[in-house]
Formats: sequence, structure tokens, C-alpha cells
Amino acid sequence: MKKPLPNHPYQDLLTLKELVYVNAERWGDKPLYIYLENKEKKTYSYNDHKRTFDAVGTALSKLGLFESTVSLVGDQHPYWVVAYLTVICAGGVIVPLDRELKPDQMCGFIASTESKALFCTERELRSILPLSDTIPTVKHIILFGEISDPSNLPEDDRIVLFTDVIAEGEKMLEAGDRTFLDYVRSPGSLAAILFTSGTTGTSKGVMLSEYNIVFSTVQCCRMMHSDETDVFLSVLPIHHTFALTTNHLSMANIGGTTFMNDSLRHTFKNITEVKPTALILVPLFVETMHKKIWDSIKKNGKEKQVRALMKMSDAMLKTGIDMRRKLFSQIIGAFGGNLKYIIVGGAPLDPQYIRDFESFGITVLEGYGITECCPLISVNPFTWRKIGSAGAVAYGIDARIEADEGETEGEIVVSGGNVFMGYYKNEEATREAFTSDGWFKTGDIGHIDKDNFVYITGRKKNVIIASNGKNVYPEELEEYAQKIPYIKEIVVIGRKNENGTVITALVYPDHDAYPDYSNEVFYEKIYSHINEINKGLPAFKHIDALEIRDTEFEKTTTKKIKRFLLK
Repeated sequence: MKKPLPNHPYQDLLTLKELVYVNAERWGDKPLYIYLENKEKKTYSYNDHKRTFDAVGTALSKLGLFESTVSLVGDQHPYWVVAYLTVICAGGVIVPLDRELKPDQMCGFIASTESKALFCTERELRSILPLSDTIPTVKHIILFGEISDPSNLPEDDRIVLFTDVIAEGEKMLEAGDRTFLDYVRSPGSLAAILFTSGTTGTSKGVMLSEYNIVFSTVQCCRMMHSDETDVFLSVLPIHHTFALTTNHLSMANIGGTTFMNDSLRHTFKNITEVKPTALILVPLFVETMHKKIWDSIKKNGKEKQVRALMKMSDAMLKTGIDMRRKLFSQIIGAFGGNLKYIIVGGAPLDPQYIRDFESFGITVLEGYGITECCPLISVNPFTWRKIGSAGAVAYGIDARIEADEGETEGEIVVSGGNVFMGYYKNEEATREAFTSDGWFKTGDIGHIDKDNFVYITGRKKNVIIASNGKNVYPEELEEYAQKIPYIKEIVVIGRKNENGTVITALVYPDHDAYPDYSNEVFYEKIYSHINEINKGLPAFKHIDALEIRDTEFEKTTTKKIKRFLLK
């Protein structure tokens, strides 16, 4: 009998205003966020969130920003979330931008959306102002976050401090202004434009409605075993829909507390201090954590002992005896001592990492999403996991495989309340993104089993057409090769020559683990391992060439390798 999906206690929502109001009533002065400002740890409660939300939303009417498009860029801060929510709840369209964009790219997105205002930090302000003539529609630049010296800000009539906006909104509320409080927007109308280049090199503006955002937030809560006792450490860029929906919006709907990581450099230090119960990460972070664990074990000469303990503990677990958190307390202690689970998305994760963490007493839950689906499509529930899969298709979402006749694998297509409205000012790309019956084409290749669990083989756009015409998915070969100890990063591509397509592995070696090795030594050792991998594969999948790189691959802010740069 097919197992049912989980249905954890959750707060149903119709609007983002409800997200703020209902949860302020439920959780009051409980911390929603803990964050660092001026090196001082600060607490921001659910009640603080509602007060700030109402004040800023009310002030937007005086600034002439109701039902307007507004851009937003900056590091993690509670006020970033307030800006995002208030613009939408005032009938506007929010445009969250990646703070790692170059200033001209940032201004290009601001100009193309005809944004009337920009929420940003001082860092972005100083980089954008020299290009201000390229964003003529921007009438207000609202600064949040740490300001080094307010008296030393550039002279520009458009600049206003976020704290002054809050103060103005509070005055208006005291005077009885209910413009924002009583405003009701259509949930199906455009609420956000997310520019996502991903790894394609071509930016498209993904248009989401408030309904899309609320729908995905609720389904995340229904699928995940999270509650008001959870403490999350927010690591991923806040503008990214994976972090925003699954962490910030969903945790605010279950009464959890999120610590906003101030810097990637401080991530592991903050994990130790914050003692989170859960993390939401991309695979690179999990791989790094896994490597740190085993490097420490090997350095202390305890690998055989730990592996024996893991084997014994796994056997005991099968009989219902769980001693993992006692046996591996030192490992769990390195992550604060309270870490129970890690949610991973963005790319496939080597199943061995999942098994190792499971042996240590930390559950790793793989999920699958895409910006166009806001982003949730599937996730492994806490109580029913299939290691190697990207999880069960979530509530209210349908997924199927568009495969050639006689094939079980094909493109994953999706339908549901999470699916976006289309691409901003790009009707042709929008048409191409949907099947004839209206299902969104993800571009991912895979299959779905009888229990509705999704398995991803690769990206349609990355597929290599072998010389015999067969499809080769580089992700499969990368997964095999990633186990080679001398490899830190690898990308497999197809190179054309006079004899056809040559499957080529581009490798950045692990210089940290093997500092004395030259590129020639790395080549010899890695190529020997690749030959062993090839013996277990059909000839058309063989990696025939190897290139050693001197530098790491260029990555997006969510740590995905920019494949489009590799030729």
C-alpha cells in the first residue's frame, strides 16, 4: 500500500498580510530573527515584524509607492523581508536583486522594470549612484541595514533612511491613516519579478503572483517536519526564492526562529554559536561539512574506529535502538549540538553523504525546485525518504514525464498553484516554457516512480549528444567522478573535433588535501581513476579526455558552477 504524504500541523494562509498578522498574534514577542548589526546581536520578534510592516506599508502611500514596481537589494536583514512583503501587500511588484551583480547589471534590471524606488544598503547605494542617470524612474532610494555615518551619505534628494520611513509610518498610523491596513490586492496579480540567470547565462524575469508565493509557503510547511521549537541558520542569499520561501516565509508561518548569517566566512563559527536545529543548504555546503568531518577524523587517526562505530550504530538502529547522538556527540557538537536535519536543494547530492550524516544522527532531506515554481516541486518527507530521489511531489502539485515513446525517462513537467505567470516582457520564452496543455517544462530530465517520488538524471540543456547519437547526461558522470579523492570540483562537457564528440572532464584538483602534488601528478592519478569508472560504463559514456584547471570554477551566489562559461 502506498504511504500517504505527511500532513504536519501548519497555518493555512490566503495572503502575505495574514502571514504577518496571524503569526504575530500566535507568537507575539518570540524571536522571529536574530541578527548582527554593528557587531551587536539583536533580536527581532513577531510583534516587531508586524509593527514595522504596518508602519512601512503605511508610509509607502505617502511616498507614492502604492501599486508600484520597486527593486530591492542587500544583505540579510529583517528590514529586507519587511520591504519585500510591504511592497507586495501595497499592491506593488517587488524586484529582488542579487547583491553580487555588477552595478551596471543591477541598474539594467532596475531600468528594465521601470522601478519607482529602490531599497538597498549603503554598499549598493555607493556603487549605483555613479550610474543613477541610467535609472531615471527611481524617485526614492531607501537605505536599510548598517549605516557607517549618516552625515557622510552622498547628497541626493532621493535618499531616505529606512528608520525614518518607519517613523513617518508610525505617525500616520497614530493619526488614523488606514490606507495600508485596509488595502486588499488581487492574489492572482503580478507580485514579484525574479531575474534568474541560473547557469544559462541568459537572464529572464520570472513573474510570480502573491498566490504563487503563499501557495508554496503553505506547501513547504505541510511537507516539512518543522515547528516552533526549530532554530534555523539562514546561509543562502536571501533574494533567492529557495532561501526566501523555504526558510524565511515558511519558518515565519510555523513560529520558528531564524539567525541571519552575517557572512559566509563566519558560517561554521555561527553554526557553533547559534546551535541551530536545522539548516537549508545547497550541496556544496553539505559536501564541505562532510569533508571537514572526515578530515578531522583522519587527522586524529580514528577513521577505522569511527567506521566500526557507524556500522554498529546502523545495525542497532534497525532494531529500534538509536544511540547515534551519544556515539557521535563530538561530530554533532561541531555543529552546535542541536542539529537534527538539513534540507538540501539546487543540485543532486551524492547519496553517500546522506548515509554518512544519517549514521551520525543528522537527517539530510533532498528536495527539488526551480524559480519558476516558487520553487517547491518535491521534497523527501522526514518520515518517508528515498535516498537518491529528489523527494515526493508536494501537495497541490502535479508532475509527469514527457518521454519519447518506449522511454521511461524524459523531461519533468509541472502543474499547480506554484507555477509562475510567465517571463517578464518575453512572450516567446513564455510560450516555449509550457506544453500545449499548459504544463511548465522544467528542462530537467528524470523519471517518477509509483510513489510519486522524483528522480533527476540531468539538465536537458546540458545533455551531450554522443557520436552514436545517444544522450549522455554529464551530471551522472560527475557523480561517479566526484568520489575520486583528488577532485575538488568537476564539470563534464562534450567537445567537438573532426572525429565527433569527445566527453571531457574539466577538473579543479583538491590542492588543500594534497598540497605537494603538481598538476601532472593530479592528472596521472585522476586519469587512472577515470579509467576504472569507464570500465563500468557503456563505451558511449566513457570520459575520453581530462583537463586540469589552475582555478576554481566561477559560480553563482547559490554556489552553482556557471556551466555556460565552459566551452
